[in-house]
Amino acid sequence: MNQKTTLSVRDMGKMLGLKKVESYWLVHKGYFETVLLNGKMRVVTESFENWYARQVKYHKMTGEPPGELLKQDSYSARDIAEMLQISEAYAYEVMKTAGVKPVLVDYWQRFPKDEFDRWYESQTRFRNAEHRLQDAALLKKSMSMPDMARLLDIPRSSVYSILKSVRGRELLEVIVVADQKRITLESFDIWYQGQDRYLKPEDRPEGYVSRRKPYDGKRTAEQTAPAAVPEKKAVKSSTNPEFLTVEQAAEYAGVGRHTIRDWIRRGDIPASQLSTKLTRIPRKKFEEFLAEWQKKPRRR
Repeated sequence: MNQKTTLSVRDMGKMLGLKKVESYWLVHKGYFETVLLNGKMRVVTESFENWYARQVKYHKMTGEPPGELLKQDSYSARDIAEMLQISEAYAYEVMKTAGVKPVLVDYWQRFPKDEFDRWYESQTRFRNAEHRLQDAALLKKSMSMPDMARLLDIPRSSVYSILKSVRGRELLEVIVVADQKRITLESFDIWYQGQDRYLKPEDRPEGYVSRRKPYDGKRTAEQTAPAAVPEKKAVKSSTNPEFLTVEQAAEYAGVGRHTIRDWIRRGDIPASQLSTKLTRIPRKKFEEFLAEWQKKPRRR
């Protein structure tokens, strides 16, 4: 070792903007290798740079930011939150549930990339930016089971019966997008054109009767009795007037909650996932999106 490959403790401290006591405290913690040259303690430059690249607490007064190697090997909860478009608090919860164990670096939890990547590849619920773009393209080319039920004006249970039928299994292509099963529009059109049992309201001939169950020409007293009107549940409201709950947004737009969640998954509207059951939507952004959405022609 020589002076070209080592630093004095004083120079090392100046580099980090530390006083003498703090500089020697780092040395005595054993974070990097030191040697004695001419009776004076010096810091091995290579070991100092390696330590600097694997921590985020200390910053050089000038030069590259810390943690370069650390960031190559691990993620912070904030990194994961930004990647998956969830809150930082929820990122910790997701990692804990997934069994991705953190490592402690300067009193901060970080998650090894290899463990995170193994978990990410094993699931389809949480999506990064690349996969969100892929999902957006697939969402435009497919419909959910509730979408198909509304399009044909039939119960959702009938959709599942169609999918289980021989013709449904042969013609309807089911794909999974963001952990949700969907039917491709192309396969739906092929299936729809080849049958006349389930018709869209606009395609029904005069006198067509939509029935939830096969009708044998007889009606029981139960079938002829007027259906009870379910009591309408109170819509959950946000305590902050600048934000909407999913229920508020659905009522405001005149659509179902699943549609609001589809818009959030596709990135059409921004939303903050405060917990597994707590979502908040910026009111102003939602109103801007809704104004544009209402101008678009509705697909029948």
